[in-house]
Amino acid sequence: MLGLGTGISKIVYPYSTGLPAETQNYSVYLDGASDRIQGPNMASTWLQVFDANAEFSLHFAVKLDALNSTISFTGTSSNFFWMQVLADGNLSIQASISSSSVGAVTFATGMSTGTWYDIVITATNDTSRVFKCYINKSATSVTTTTAFAASTDIAAIAGKFTIGTFLNVVDYDFRIDRLASWSTVLTPAEVTEIYDNYPDLTADSGDYAESARLVTYYKIEEGSGTTMSDSSGNSHSDLTVINPTANFWSTDTRI
Repeated sequence: MLGLGTGISKIVYPYSTGLPAETQNYSVYLDGASDRIQGPNMASTWLQVFDANAEFSLHFAVKLDALNSTISFTGTSSNFFWMQVLADGNLSIQASISSSSVGAVTFATGMSTGTWYDIVITATNDTSRVFKCYINKSATSVTTTTAFAASTDIAAIAGKFTIGTFLNVVDYDFRIDRLASWSTVLTPAEVTEIYDNYPDLTADSGDYAESARLVTYYKIEEGSGTTMSDSSGNSHSDLTVINPTANFWSTDTRI
């Protein structure tokens, strides 16, 4: 779809029945020059659903300038949650408590630079969580090196929740958009609905029927300023821009 300029919304019309699609005017661009996003902790922001004995789903859209990039890191060198894109373009999630791995899973996403990808990750609340990852609505294969025990409360890992930095020492450059999470496992049909038709996630539409289980929804549509608010209706903590540069707000979006 052609960009229509910064003053005019880009609108996608659904291919199936349902409510009108979300407009999408902005993403945020982390350019590796010390700008980053942070929240008070995981327990009050996007990844809070990674809770003990709870199933969940996560959504985000990302466009990489470089591979081998940290998407999100919370904690310290010994107690952490770490989501990263590896050098081969695959997406990895790892967690450690008291310097011992409590889970590591890699998804065969095969991402490259310069392309928008729409990512949905789901996890069951079985004894050893069963993960699925969808990239642009297609399921990927999953490699688990250390099983995540559903009883482990990853969201309780202490520290600032961050996007785009590793321990505030190394910064990474990519665009990211539309962070959402649910306290349920999205179905393949719902993943397809979200990718194809970009519905407002606060209302059921078409094959998407989980608005009541929506926990967080950072649309990233502010377009200016240094805060991004949760639009889920659950009043979770804002995300804050640290060291923003002039090109932080971007009109380059997936739709």
